[in-house]
Amino acid sequence: MINTVTDAEITLESARGYEQRRFAGKRRGRRLDRLEKDFAAHLFQRIGPGACVLDIPCGNGRFFPIFSNAKQLTMADYSPHMLQACQERFGKPEQVTYIQADISSIPLSDRCVDLCFCMRLFHHMKNDEVRSSALRELTRVSKKYVALSFYNKNRFRYYKKVIRGKKPRGNYITLTHLKNLAQQAGLRYIEHTPKFNWIEQQCMALFEKV
Repeated sequence: MINTVTDAEITLESARGYEQRRFAGKRRGRRLDRLEKDFAAHLFQRIGPGACVLDIPCGNGRFFPIFSNAKQLTMADYSPHMLQACQERFGKPEQVTYIQADISSIPLSDRCVDLCFCMRLFHHMKNDEVRSSALRELTRVSKKYVALSFYNKNRFRYYKKVIRGKKPRGNYITLTHLKNLAQQAGLRYIEHTPKFNWIEQQCMALFEKV
Protein backbone atom coordinates (compact mmCIF):
# COMPACT_ATOMS: atom_id res chain seq x y z
CA MET A 1 0.00 0.00 0.00
CA ILE A 2 1.39 3.41 -1.00
CA ASN A 3 -0.47 5.98 1.05
CA THR A 4 1.88 8.81 1.94
CA VAL A 5 -0.39 10.36 4.53
CA THR A 6 -3.19 9.00 6.63
CA ASP A 7 -6.73 10.04 5.92
CA ALA A 8 -6.83 11.65 9.37
CA GLU A 9 -4.16 14.10 8.24
CA ILE A 10 -6.24 15.18 5.25
CA THR A 11 -9.42 16.65 6.60
CA LEU A 12 -12.13 17.85 4.26
CA GLU A 13 -11.26 21.44 5.17
CA SER A 14 -7.58 20.97 4.35
CA ALA A 15 -8.47 19.19 1.11
CA ARG A 16 -10.66 22.08 0.03
CA GLY A 17 -7.89 24.59 0.67
CA TYR A 18 -4.93 22.57 -0.59
CA GLU A 19 -4.35 24.32 -3.91
CA GLN A 20 -4.78 27.80 -2.47
CA ARG A 21 -2.56 27.07 0.52
CA ARG A 22 0.21 25.27 -1.36
CA PHE A 23 0.48 27.27 -4.59
CA ALA A 24 -1.25 30.64 -4.38
CA GLY A 25 0.84 32.34 -1.73
CA LYS A 26 4.56 32.51 -2.35
CA ARG A 27 6.12 33.37 -5.67
CA ARG A 28 7.87 30.00 -5.90
CA GLY A 29 4.58 28.18 -5.36
CA ARG A 30 2.94 30.12 -8.17
CA ARG A 31 5.91 29.41 -10.44
CA LEU A 32 5.73 25.68 -9.72
CA ASP A 33 2.00 25.68 -10.31
CA ARG A 34 2.51 27.25 -13.75
CA LEU A 35 5.30 24.82 -14.58
CA GLU A 36 3.23 21.77 -13.68
CA LYS A 37 0.09 22.99 -15.43
CA ASP A 38 2.11 23.81 -18.55
CA PHE A 39 3.43 20.24 -18.47
CA ALA A 40 -0.10 18.86 -18.17
CA ALA A 41 -1.28 21.04 -21.05
CA HIS A 42 1.68 19.87 -23.15
CA LEU A 43 0.72 16.26 -22.48
CA PHE A 44 -2.92 16.84 -23.34
CA GLN A 45 -1.90 18.46 -26.60
CA ARG A 46 0.12 15.32 -27.37
CA ILE A 47 -2.70 12.83 -26.68
CA GLY A 48 -5.63 14.95 -27.92
CA PRO A 49 -9.26 15.21 -26.75
CA GLY A 50 -10.10 11.72 -27.97
CA ALA A 51 -7.88 10.15 -25.31
CA CYS A 52 -8.60 8.66 -21.88
CA VAL A 53 -6.68 10.00 -18.86
CA LEU A 54 -6.02 8.81 -15.33
CA ASP A 55 -5.00 11.53 -12.86
CA ILE A 56 -3.58 9.87 -9.72
CA PRO A 57 -3.38 11.30 -7.13
CA CYS A 58 -5.81 13.92 -8.35
CA GLY A 59 -5.94 15.93 -5.10
CA ASN A 60 -8.70 18.51 -5.13
CA GLY A 61 -8.58 18.82 -8.91
CA ARG A 62 -5.70 21.10 -9.80
CA PHE A 63 -5.44 19.63 -13.30
CA PHE A 64 -9.16 19.02 -13.82
CA PRO A 65 -9.67 22.04 -16.13
CA ILE A 66 -6.98 20.65 -18.46
CA PHE A 67 -7.86 16.97 -18.53
CA SER A 68 -11.65 17.29 -18.32
CA ASN A 69 -11.66 17.90 -22.07
CA ALA A 70 -10.57 14.29 -22.57
CA LYS A 71 -12.92 11.61 -23.88
CA GLN A 72 -12.78 9.95 -20.47
CA LEU A 73 -11.14 11.24 -17.28
CA THR A 74 -10.64 9.16 -14.16
CA MET A 75 -9.84 11.17 -11.03
CA ALA A 76 -8.26 8.90 -8.43
CA ASP A 77 -6.93 9.59 -4.95
CA TYR A 78 -6.25 7.65 -1.77
CA SER A 79 -8.05 10.32 0.26
CA PRO A 80 -11.86 10.38 0.04
CA HIS A 81 -11.72 13.97 1.31
CA MET A 82 -9.63 15.03 -1.69
CA LEU A 83 -12.11 13.33 -4.00
CA GLN A 84 -15.03 15.05 -2.28
CA ALA A 85 -13.31 18.43 -2.48
CA CYS A 86 -12.63 17.89 -6.18
CA GLN A 87 -16.22 16.92 -6.90
CA GLU A 88 -17.47 19.93 -4.96
CA ARG A 89 -15.36 22.19 -7.17
CA PHE A 90 -16.10 20.66 -10.55
CA GLY A 91 -19.14 18.43 -10.22
CA LYS A 92 -19.34 15.14 -12.08
CA PRO A 93 -19.54 15.61 -15.83
CA GLU A 94 -20.58 12.58 -17.85
CA GLN A 95 -17.04 11.78 -18.98
CA VAL A 96 -15.53 11.99 -15.48
CA THR A 97 -15.24 9.17 -12.94
CA TYR A 98 -14.05 9.50 -9.34
CA ILE A 99 -12.44 6.51 -7.63
CA GLN A 100 -10.65 5.99 -4.34
CA ALA A 101 -7.43 4.15 -5.10
CA ASP A 102 -3.95 3.36 -3.91
CA ILE A 103 -1.37 3.65 -6.69
CA SER A 104 0.00 0.20 -5.88
CA SER A 105 -3.37 -1.37 -6.69
CA ILE A 106 -5.41 0.71 -9.14
CA PRO A 107 -8.92 -0.75 -9.67
CA LEU A 108 -8.81 -0.34 -13.44
CA SER A 109 -8.32 -2.85 -16.24
CA ASP A 110 -5.11 -3.29 -18.23
CA ARG A 111 -4.37 -0.76 -20.97
CA CYS A 112 -7.52 1.25 -20.32
CA VAL A 113 -6.12 4.81 -20.54
CA ASP A 114 -3.86 6.66 -22.96
CA LEU A 115 -2.13 8.64 -20.21
CA CYS A 116 -1.41 7.96 -16.55
CA PHE A 117 -0.58 11.29 -14.92
CA CYS A 118 1.04 11.16 -11.47
CA MET A 119 1.99 14.50 -9.98
CA ARG A 120 3.63 15.09 -6.56
CA LEU A 121 3.67 11.55 -5.25
CA PHE A 122 7.01 9.94 -6.13
CA HIS A 123 9.00 12.21 -3.82
CA HIS A 124 7.07 10.66 -0.93
CA MET A 125 8.24 7.15 -1.86
CA LYS A 126 11.05 6.01 0.40
CA ASN A 127 12.69 3.26 -1.65
CA ASP A 128 12.95 1.60 -5.05
CA GLU A 129 10.62 -1.22 -4.08
CA VAL A 130 7.79 1.26 -3.64
CA ARG A 131 8.72 3.24 -6.75
CA SER A 132 8.92 0.12 -8.88
CA SER A 133 5.56 -1.12 -7.62
CA ALA A 134 3.93 2.18 -8.59
CA LEU A 135 5.65 2.25 -11.98
CA ARG A 136 4.52 -1.29 -12.79
CA GLU A 137 0.94 -0.48 -11.89
CA LEU A 138 0.92 2.72 -13.94
CA THR A 139 2.42 0.79 -16.85
CA ARG A 140 -0.24 -1.89 -16.56
CA VAL A 141 -3.11 0.58 -16.68
CA SER A 142 -1.66 2.69 -19.50
CA LYS A 143 -1.69 1.71 -23.14
CA LYS A 144 0.62 4.54 -24.20
CA TYR A 145 2.04 7.16 -21.80
CA VAL A 146 3.04 7.53 -18.15
CA ALA A 147 3.95 11.00 -16.85
CA LEU A 148 5.15 11.73 -13.34
CA SER A 149 6.99 14.21 -11.17
CA PHE A 150 9.91 13.50 -8.85
CA TYR A 151 12.52 15.34 -6.81
CA ASN A 152 15.72 15.44 -8.85
CA LYS A 153 18.79 14.78 -6.73
CA ASN A 154 21.11 16.61 -9.14
CA ARG A 155 19.82 20.05 -8.27
CA PHE A 156 21.17 22.98 -6.26
CA ARG A 157 18.39 22.91 -3.68
CA TYR A 158 19.30 19.35 -2.69
CA TYR A 159 23.05 19.90 -2.35
CA LYS A 160 22.53 23.22 -0.60
CA LYS A 161 20.64 21.47 2.20
CA VAL A 162 23.14 18.63 2.41
CA ILE A 163 26.09 21.01 2.64
CA ARG A 164 24.33 22.93 5.41
CA GLY A 165 23.71 19.72 7.31
CA LYS A 166 19.94 19.89 6.87
CA LYS A 167 17.84 16.86 6.03
CA PRO A 168 16.09 17.38 2.68
CA ARG A 169 12.32 17.11 2.82
CA GLY A 170 11.13 14.39 0.51
CA ASN A 171 12.97 11.56 -1.17
CA TYR A 172 15.30 12.46 -4.02
CA ILE A 173 16.53 10.34 -6.93
CA THR A 174 18.44 11.12 -10.12
CA LEU A 175 16.82 11.16 -13.53
CA THR A 176 19.15 8.36 -14.61
CA HIS A 177 18.00 6.19 -11.73
CA LEU A 178 14.35 6.90 -12.51
CA LYS A 179 14.92 5.98 -16.16
CA ASN A 180 16.37 2.63 -15.09
CA LEU A 181 13.40 1.87 -12.84
CA ALA A 182 10.98 2.88 -15.58
CA GLN A 183 12.76 0.69 -18.11
CA GLN A 184 12.45 -2.30 -15.78
CA ALA A 185 8.71 -1.57 -15.55
CA GLY A 186 8.34 -1.57 -19.35
CA LEU A 187 8.62 2.13 -20.10
CA ARG A 188 10.80 4.10 -22.49
CA TYR A 189 11.96 7.61 -21.57
CA ILE A 190 10.79 10.41 -23.88
CA GLU A 191 11.48 13.77 -22.23
CA HIS A 192 11.68 15.72 -18.99
CA THR A 193 11.08 19.28 -17.90
CA PRO A 194 12.47 21.73 -16.90
CA LYS A 195 15.46 20.87 -19.08
CA PHE A 196 17.85 23.66 -18.13
CA ASN A 197 16.92 24.50 -14.55
CA TRP A 198 19.66 23.36 -12.15
CA ILE A 199 18.07 24.95 -9.08
CA GLU A 200 14.52 23.65 -8.67
CA GLN A 201 14.25 20.04 -7.48
CA GLN A 202 10.76 19.48 -8.89
CA CYS A 203 11.15 17.68 -12.20
CA MET A 204 8.61 16.03 -14.52
CA ALA A 205 9.22 13.18 -16.93
CA LEU A 206 7.25 11.53 -19.71
CA PHE A 207 7.59 7.84 -20.57
CA GLU A 208 6.07 5.69 -23.29
CA LYS A 209 4.97 2.10 -22.88
CA VAL A 210 7.23 -0.28 -24.76
